[in-house]
Amino acid sequence: MPLRLEIKKKLSARSDRVKCVDLHPQEPWVLSALYSGNVYIWDTETSSLLKSWEVCELPVRSCKFIVRRSHFICASDDMRLRIYNYNTMEKVKDVEAHADYIRYVEIHPSQSLVLSSSDDMSIKLWNWEQNWECTSTFEGHAHYVMMTRFNCKDANVFASASLDRSIKVWGLGASQPHFSLEGHDRGVNCIDYYPGGDKPYLISGADDRTIKIWDYQTKSCIQTLGGHTNNVCSVLFHPRLPVLVSASEDGTVRIWHSTTYRLETTLNYGLERAWSISASNESNGLAIGYDEGTIL
Repeated sequence: MPLRLEIKKKLSARSDRVKCVDLHPQEPWVLSALYSGNVYIWDTETSSLLKSWEVCELPVRSCKFIVRRSHFICASDDMRLRIYNYNTMEKVKDVEAHADYIRYVEIHPSQSLVLSSSDDMSIKLWNWEQNWECTSTFEGHAHYVMMTRFNCKDANVFASASLDRSIKVWGLGASQPHFSLEGHDRGVNCIDYYPGGDKPYLISGADDRTIKIWDYQTKSCIQTLGGHTNNVCSVLFHPRLPVLVSASEDGTVRIWHSTTYRLETTLNYGLERAWSISASNESNGLAIGYDEGTIL
């Protein structure tokens, strides 16, 4: 039975290359990190640019809302993390974080913790209640660490994706990974945990142009999805809909059924390479960041 997906474009905002998008869970806002060094907040109801920050002169690769604090955090190629209050627009903190480019920041779902992953092959844990002190460093990857994700079912556990072709699963209390998942032929760019309680699944997307679904209890790959014609940059299980979504440098975003793994639809808005996707627990929305702008 195919899904009936009614897809309506709510926001189409042209800009410089967008490396990361994040949807606000309560407000109709999408946060966009730009290769030009800017960060934008778009209003998805009025399709207007609400606020913008000139962060630095180098690319901003990752940005996330920290809703509990009315802040957002962004990571840029000057190897710094910057935290801003999105209501007052003031910069709250500026941290020298890594010895190379920072690829991704991940916010803990309940604690005052943030993970950053970097081309210096390390992952660092930061605590905003301790004035953004780095409380742990996780090392073990042999190449750039592209992304980390907390396990929504056990937030003391997180996974990391690396260009060393592996996915590693870690605990916050240990400096060594619990285990690795290997099977991609090229570097792994992105991962996401299945949000439902019924399946211990993790998905990954890689430069081998495939998406893999893993069972992290049996540590086995249960499905490989092909079809993209270039690197897969972002993958997610939608928190509300029975779909998984992948974005690629081939310019397409593919929507797959999350239990049959059937390709349901392919989106192509002609905005060149798709780099980032974000979904919200509160809506059926999907934000996509491209070379040439942001789509919701």
